[in-house]
Formats: sequence, C-alpha cells, structure tokens
Amino acid sequence: MWITAILFLILVIGDQVSKYFTMTMIDPKNPIEIGSFVKFQLVYNKGAAFGLGENFAWILVVISGVATIILGYIAMKNDWKHGKFNAIGVTMAFAGCVGNLIDRALTLVGLRDGVVDMISFGPWNWFLGLFGSGENTFNVADVLLVFGLIMLIIDYLFLYDKRARKYGYYSKRKES
Repeated sequence: MWITAILFLILVIGDQVSKYFTMTMIDPKNPIEIGSFVKFQLVYNKGAAFGLGENFAWILVVISGVATIILGYIAMKNDWKHGKFNAIGVTMAFAGCVGNLIDRALTLVGLRDGVVDMISFGPWNWFLGLFGSGENTFNVADVLLVFGLIMLIIDYLFLYDKRARKYGYYSKRKES
C-alpha cells in the first residue's frame, strides 16, 4: 500500500506543479510551439473533455469525486506483489482524477478559472478537425487518467485470468 501512496503523491504533485508553472510562466496569448507537433499554452477548461458541460461545474465535481473514491478504494486494495501492471494503471487513473478534482474544487471556490490545460498535440488536433472540433488542449492529469484506464483495460482483457489462475484468485469470468 505504501508504494501506491508514494506513486500517487508523486503523480499528483507533478500534475499540480505542471499546472502552477503553466499559470505563472506561459502567457495565454503567446503559446510555446515546437513545430506543428506540440504547443504549450494556458487554457482554463470549465467543462469536461473537449469543454463539454461547462455550465455543470457541481455535477462535474460530484462525478469526479465519485470516480476518485472508487479508484482510491481500488488503488488501496491493490496487490503490487502479483499485479504491478494493474496497480500502476489504477494508481495513475486515481492520481489523474484527483489532479483534475483539485482544479474543479479550486474553481468552485473562486481560486482558479477552470481546470488548467496546457498541452496541445498537433497530430491529434488534425484528427479532431475531421469531426469539426479543431484544437484540443489537455494536462498531465488527463494523460494519467487516460493511460491508467488503458492499462486497466489491457490488464482485464489479457492479464487478469492468467494472474488469477497462477495465484488462486477467484475469477468471475468463465474459463474457455
């Protein structure tokens, strides 16, 4: 459990430090661009992904809070000895949820203008442009959440049953 706590703290602190540096060092009108590949800019997102739900701040806080509680419970019950990939994935997702929940809570009490986003990935923006949404900006917490959930899906689909058989876990999925 202490490994989960240490990794979690490192990830959340890293997310918040990146947001602090973005707010203090990047002029919103003058983004830092690395070719057409990556752009660092200060964007306050008051909604969820792609700015959706901008007028539902309390609902987003509740949803983030519930997801944080669920992922936190799972993270604290992790078995690092037998499932490192799963443990890292759930801890990353948990840290991502908490990172954005901190921003949402600070926004509700008037200390931030929204969730701080700072990274825009050029090739992804081209793909989003096909659907008419243009540029998408995200943050470290978003990356942690997405990659953590991808790791959990991979673990569930490809690793869980093997681990369950090896260590005698109960698996609800039927064996073929």
